[in-house]
Amino acid sequence: MSTVIEQTPEASFTPTERQLKSRTLGFNARKVASKRYSVKDLNGNPIEEWPDIVKRVVDHVSKAETDQAKHNEFHQAMTEIMLNREFLPNTPCLVNAGRDNGQLAACFVLGIPDSIAGIMDHAKVTAMIHQTGGGTGMTYESLRPAGATVSLRHGTASGPVSFMNIVNQVTDVVKQGGVRRGANMGMMRVTHPDILRFIHAKNDQHSLVNFNISVNVTDNFLAAVDNNEWFQLEFDSRPWTQAIYDPVADDDYAIYVREDNFPCFAPDPLIFCDRDAFLKQDLTGYKKVTPPSPGMIYARDIWNRIIASAHKYAEPGIAFIDEVNRHNHMMASMGPIYSCNPCGEQFLHANNSCNLGSIDVSKFHDTDNRGRRNINWNHLRHVVHTSTQFLDNVIDTCTWPLPEIEATVKHTRPVGLGIMGFADLCLKLGITYGSPESCSLMHEVMGFVRYEAWNKSLQLGLEKGAFPEFEENRPAYQEFIYDTIGLSPEVPLTPRNYETTTCAPTGTISLVAETSSGVEPNFSWAYVRKDTIGTRTYVHPLAAEALGLHVDQTDQISIERAPPMLSNT
Repeated sequence: MSTVIEQTPEASFTPTERQLKSRTLGFNARKVASKRYSVKDLNGNPIEEWPDIVKRVVDHVSKAETDQAKHNEFHQAMTEIMLNREFLPNTPCLVNAGRDNGQLAACFVLGIPDSIAGIMDHAKVTAMIHQTGGGTGMTYESLRPAGATVSLRHGTASGPVSFMNIVNQVTDVVKQGGVRRGANMGMMRVTHPDILRFIHAKNDQHSLVNFNISVNVTDNFLAAVDNNEWFQLEFDSRPWTQAIYDPVADDDYAIYVREDNFPCFAPDPLIFCDRDAFLKQDLTGYKKVTPPSPGMIYARDIWNRIIASAHKYAEPGIAFIDEVNRHNHMMASMGPIYSCNPCGEQFLHANNSCNLGSIDVSKFHDTDNRGRRNINWNHLRHVVHTSTQFLDNVIDTCTWPLPEIEATVKHTRPVGLGIMGFADLCLKLGITYGSPESCSLMHEVMGFVRYEAWNKSLQLGLEKGAFPEFEENRPAYQEFIYDTIGLSPEVPLTPRNYETTTCAPTGTISLVAETSSGVEPNFSWAYVRKDTIGTRTYVHPLAAEALGLHVDQTDQISIERAPPMLSNT
């Protein structure tokens, strides 16, 4: 349950001195906004400054407010918030709002039919979404394993990983919205017979470069890991009875245990992170042990391989998919969730999408404010409410890439309000990032944001109507809103949105906000960044200030002069 902080009347829209200062973008922030977000002329030259970008975006999204008085109120409040960079929406919204066929959302989750036609249509849809600035997530567990029979002409399937390569190639030639490389999340359930092909798919460092990959691990699999058990793989809810191919050994799956310990498997069987490790391993003194029956794997070995590969190659990740579905409030009408977006923060049903935006919590530190922790909670509440309304309005002002995606989105209306600047807020409060006190601060700040986002969603639902899929899932939301979130049962249960909060990485928008990214620690106090925008030097203003160095963030020469002084101090 969140800490409820007493509400006081929100101040007028007259900006404070601190807010006026925050409207002055530094040299690097101006460059990023200009290159990444500004409308360009026919020669590719930027023609917008930050106030122009804000006006274009807010003008467009405000169209969802059909009552003129409410439109004007929302437009004024949102303009102030974005000029102050207290909240920024995801990149597709900043790029596409106000343009023809503007697609404004960042996260999409797609389904994949188990057919050639369906797979090729899937590749086409991912290209369309990437072209408009979105990223795509999908699970490949519905595709039949390599070697499985294909009814047409009695052929055999090439397996999910081979079809992932098709999507990877398509992604390679389509930039997201013309401004960044396309991104995919490929997932596979740990029960799939091709799980070893999937785990090791990126070990060569040149395959699936446009994919993040993650294994969906189940409760039953984790229990088998704990109990040192063999684990039955399956496809289409039926046990798989053929041998499992192991790309590490280039042979049927087996494990290698010390002969002097056999038949006991302790310590663990030999762990291979890739084929090179297998080829270099001296197997003298080890016994090759095959599964009790075809189609089985040793659970602890698979778990160790995931860890070893992730340690060496940073992939695959894992998702606790049963835990995801324990928090799936839409189970009654839409069934289980199988996949998430490319960065892993938003799990969605197939053909759904979530538009994201983040609040820079460091901007709510106010030494003149007498509220708890010198945080202006009242103004933060105002920004959470207005930003939640903004994201909900995006749903109605977005041009969705496919009719089936639009239908799912408008039946569920998910929005993802998150935070950035948390590490900088810790700095301002003198709290060490990662300490117990910082965890307490995170619980307090994000709990407040979550509580107020749902509070606003219920208000919007009362005014405009709850999301259409809600009624079939009323019992789940009643328990969640009143018991978990802690809103009073006296508040009408009218959620406008299926979900309201998620914490995204905020890679580019945090550069414009000039704050620490997402909920992550500061990468460095001074560094040189090279990307598609160009090469830029960054110096953290709070670190420079703490060391007695004056850095003018609006002046390139002042910025570039600071790193040597920081390193020598």
